[in-house]
Amino acid sequence: MENITVLKDGKKIFKQLLGYVSEISFNQVVSFIICFIFSRANFFGVIKPFATALYVSARFTRMSKVAAIITITLGNALFSNYFETARQTLALLLFEAFSHLIFRLGNKNETDYSRAVLMSVVVFFTGIIRGMAQGIHLYDFVVSVLCAALVFSLAAILAPAMESFRNTQNKASAPEKVFFSKSVLLSCLIISLKGIKILNLETGFILAGIAVILIARHKGSARGALAGALIGIVIAFYDIPSSLQIPGMLALAGAASGISDKSKTLNATMWLIVTIFFSGLSSLSNNLTVIYYESLAAGVLFLVMPSPIINYLGNKLTGIKYNPRPQGSNEYGQIHEAADKLLLLSRALSRVSRNIEETVLEEEEAKSGTEWIAEMTAERVCSQCSFSVRCWKMNFVKTYKLVENAISGLKTDEYGQFEVPAWFKKSCPKYNKFFENLGTAYSLYKTESIWKEKISESRMLLARQVALISGNILAAARSMLDMSVRDREIEDAVLGMAASSKIPVTTVRYNKKQDTRPYLDVVLESRHKVNPSEIDEIVESILSSRFVRAGENRRDMMGYSVIRYMKQPRYKTVTGIARVSRTGKEISGDTYTFFISREGYHISAISDGAGSGSLAEKYSRTAIQMLENLVSDGIELGQAIRLLNLYLDLRGENERLATMDICAIDLYTGDVSFYKYDAAPSFVTGQEGVSVFSHGKRMDEENTPHYSCTSMKKGDMVIMVSDGIIEAFSEDGEITPLQRFIQNTDTVNAQHLADLILQEAVARSEGNHDDMTVLTTRLW
Repeated sequence: MENITVLKDGKKIFKQLLGYVSEISFNQVVSFIICFIFSRANFFGVIKPFATALYVSARFTRMSKVAAIITITLGNALFSNYFETARQTLALLLFEAFSHLIFRLGNKNETDYSRAVLMSVVVFFTGIIRGMAQGIHLYDFVVSVLCAALVFSLAAILAPAMESFRNTQNKASAPEKVFFSKSVLLSCLIISLKGIKILNLETGFILAGIAVILIARHKGSARGALAGALIGIVIAFYDIPSSLQIPGMLALAGAASGISDKSKTLNATMWLIVTIFFSGLSSLSNNLTVIYYESLAAGVLFLVMPSPIINYLGNKLTGIKYNPRPQGSNEYGQIHEAADKLLLLSRALSRVSRNIEETVLEEEEAKSGTEWIAEMTAERVCSQCSFSVRCWKMNFVKTYKLVENAISGLKTDEYGQFEVPAWFKKSCPKYNKFFENLGTAYSLYKTESIWKEKISESRMLLARQVALISGNILAAARSMLDMSVRDREIEDAVLGMAASSKIPVTTVRYNKKQDTRPYLDVVLESRHKVNPSEIDEIVESILSSRFVRAGENRRDMMGYSVIRYMKQPRYKTVTGIARVSRTGKEISGDTYTFFISREGYHISAISDGAGSGSLAEKYSRTAIQMLENLVSDGIELGQAIRLLNLYLDLRGENERLATMDICAIDLYTGDVSFYKYDAAPSFVTGQEGVSVFSHGKRMDEENTPHYSCTSMKKGDMVIMVSDGIIEAFSEDGEITPLQRFIQNTDTVNAQHLADLILQEAVARSEGNHDDMTVLTTRLW
């Protein structure tokens, strides 16, 4: 009778083995099959790097390693000699042993590059060992070096393709790298299938034709032509003398089959047309090769393949999801509902704003001051007079005009009392009492008018605030619905590379709405410290060097960090600054800033606070900081200026807290916009001379900054100055002297020009000057 402990241990081991086997995925099974097929391939009959390189790049784990080694050994036993089989098996076992020592016990970073280097070294030494077993010659050394070099190259190239097979959720590398890697993998498969025929047709060449059609259907004509040319070169090595026709035929057929992705019938038809054309040309020269039959077979097989299989194989081969995310999906429906609610709220606020403005205007026009004073005075004096019926009922028009003339021509004597005209004394028996009440009514009217003006101003300010909020909500609703400009392929590629690099990226938004100003937002979990240069490398590998990081990181409503990348601007800028405080003051009331916004604008600004000293500095500094914060938070410049206007008009339209002079240079087009709140003129120097930009037309009917615009070219400069500079050059505020000075100054250095203007202004003020600031920006 068997021991119960032995039985339990046997069952436990069996369960563990089943657990290891169950971990083997379908993709790994496919990799085993490819390893077995790759064991057939060779160069010159002696160099066999394909199966070993695939093993390195596949990164098998646990039981899959054993299965892969057994599969490769079995393939070598069938398709190679004893010594090559023993060499490759020994190489795989030594690779796993050294990997465990170096990467596991030694805690070294296990990358695709390091694995490829280790395997190439192992392959070289196992090749030398095989040569020693057979009798070492120079030939064995050369073969070992070539085999090691090919193993290293193929392992590094195939790594992105194998990573994409392992990671089905995200892409592990850039689309271009994955595409090239899978093209090489496909070429190796074609080489491995050489000699396997069906109806006297090469199976590998037929599969190559189908692969080119799939690539063209999913990636377009350009990629189809490229894949056809690459695979055609591989085939040409095995099909001389038709080596020149094959790459050309496959490239043209691939381009033709990728013209449209709407119908697989059209893809196959275009492929067959090109293949038949080449077949016809070759038949005229009595040199018809078998490859054309194989290409025709590929087109026919593609035509009869079910669409789900075509889409699946296309997704696996090209590394993208063919079916786009449906616009009618639940996610888009929720976004649409939220945007629609925002739109309704925006319309409601817009109506409220409009009604407030109309009410204020109607109340202002309701009754004139003269009418109000006349009615109040007549009610208090004339109603008790015996001549009331004669004056206001029998001679209403004459009496009303008489009172109106008296009110409009009011004069006071040296004691501040109203003077009664002689003609009014003759017309009214109670003229003293009338004018006494008239003065009281006039004082009440003035007081009430002041308060009404303040209330009306507050109401208009409220209306503008509501209108501004309405505009922002409407802009947000439109941006939520603008899903067509998102490039999901780029977004998925960035997410995949970030995931493979262990970077905590939560969301990627690639917006290509404007061809001249696309942008990419990368959203990161802020609790993790991430080196921005790592994100830069990912973006550069996917979008090339055309995109650069714009501005500083910002936080979204969930607390995540948002990094924006924009297309490389056409222009760059250099800025010069010179300033001095008011004579006898240590603190300047002027504050300035210049920075590059997230939208690709160079923004310069000068603010002069109301009053002088620390209070003026506080007002101007707050205005500048508000502008910087609004723009850095992603608010469009126009909306940011309108919000800034609410702060500057806090005391009322006629008593602003600070002046504001803003210049925005579009670094993509060279267009320049000036926004001015009671600010000094600005100057632009160019080949045509010096242009002056002061208060231009208003942006709209609201109380917005005065606006003017121009354009700049490389080498042009914009000069912004505060009021103190203008006053120093001309006491009456004329700008011609400063314009002439800038015109006569011969320098292309922005800082030098700023220094020269400030030095000249201080010299002309003769030791008694206001706060002075000069801000110059040169475009290059």
